[in-house]
Amino acid sequence: MTFTPRIQPEIYRLLAAWRYLEHAALKITAGWGRGAADWQDKLAVCHHVWLQAQIVERLRRRLAMYPGGREEAPVPQAFEDLANHLLLARDFPQAMAGLHTILHPALARAYTHYLTQAHPVHDRPTLDILHEILALKSTQARWYEDYRTRNPAPLDPAYLDRAQAYLAHLGHLTQPLPPTEPHARPCGQRAELAMPVTPGRVKHWNHAPNIMPFLQTDWAHSVEARRLYFMIGYFWEMGVAENQLRWIYYADFMPWDFVLAESRHLWDESRHGNSGLARLHDFGLDIADIGYSSYGAHGEGTLAPMTPREVYEAFYHVTQIAETGYFETKRYCFQDFAAGGDDASAEMMQFDIIDETSHVEYGRLWLDEMARRAGISEDYRLRGQRDRAAAQAASDARVAQLRAARAGHVPQAPGTDLGGSAVYNPAAGGDLATLRNPAAQTHCGRLLQILRDRQPLRNIATAPQRPNLPM
Repeated sequence: MTFTPRIQPEIYRLLAAWRYLEHAALKITAGWGRGAADWQDKLAVCHHVWLQAQIVERLRRRLAMYPGGREEAPVPQAFEDLANHLLLARDFPQAMAGLHTILHPALARAYTHYLTQAHPVHDRPTLDILHEILALKSTQARWYEDYRTRNPAPLDPAYLDRAQAYLAHLGHLTQPLPPTEPHARPCGQRAELAMPVTPGRVKHWNHAPNIMPFLQTDWAHSVEARRLYFMIGYFWEMGVAENQLRWIYYADFMPWDFVLAESRHLWDESRHGNSGLARLHDFGLDIADIGYSSYGAHGEGTLAPMTPREVYEAFYHVTQIAETGYFETKRYCFQDFAAGGDDASAEMMQFDIIDETSHVEYGRLWLDEMARRAGISEDYRLRGQRDRAAAQAASDARVAQLRAARAGHVPQAPGTDLGGSAVYNPAAGGDLATLRNPAAQTHCGRLLQILRDRQPLRNIATAPQRPNLPM
């Protein structure tokens, strides 16, 4: 029998149920987020994960305020049954319908019901929290209304009707149910979600030839190449966010505070992607002019579940290699763009550096604990120093080969991949054949000329020589 202190009011049980389902909504959004295809929908799912994290955090803090309160107070397994049913939709549109026509409206109605029934003074802390949550949910509702206007395909009535039946069994989330055993486990732990290998494709994702090998070879001596590279590189950082959705979904082995931090990290990376695209838009360029392949993701089928070790490795590579390794590069590019009179590009670098500083701190806070929970024994700091040095050496070798190829000396077969992981590095993985593609060379020159015509840099001839890209 579960003991409940008499001082705990019925709202405590309601908050426990709401907390569980709001966390489930976070996981469902993250789990299905890779299915978003349109750019605004990719942005939305990342933002919604962050909104859900803020909602869960508010409910957890309130639960902990009660005598004997627990931030993850147990709830009956029936709540897990509802969450897993919503999770196991047949596709992205159905999953979003489950969230936005069933779960979110039911929670909003439950919150509104409590607001109308509770004493306006005695439980003011909870009432304030519920008002804040309803405001966050209105942002999600506005997105879904627009999404359905753009995607009016029929929904599965059986899927939605069964969800409604689960809700009715749970008293439509307005009845405080005792935490009878068996207790609900986190959404998805007893239900296998299959995530697609290839995230949803944006329109015109493959219309443009790859120009990164040209920008990589010109990087050190051309401030114009550096400017265009970072517009594209930031735009492509949405690919990082698409991978982070998986880490967050499989992060149940970590404390909640890690999920909260990573949800912010995810939203930041998606915004970086939008920053790059917005800067391209400033010059009249769009996705069709650049291309977007989710860092080269391709193939049919689904991905295997991530293990704790795999989550650790992914988190390590982003925070310790891609982010830590690029700080010096981003700082001197900020200086170069500011000196060249392109304040908007300099500002883009400035705000990215601010975010990346927080992200590297997340690594310092969480990598040791993540390693312990994943059964890994290593000093990630020493490993990071070695791996960053190896990445720089590999980049230098790749640039040397690319430059030799551009000069007419082809050290390897034209289609040879020059190595380097393209997962978090848009310049890696280029092959020599790209440099022999006249269309790619012409396209690169055209893009540089567009930037030059619309906003020339004052320091084209005077910008310092810089090191090669760090990876």
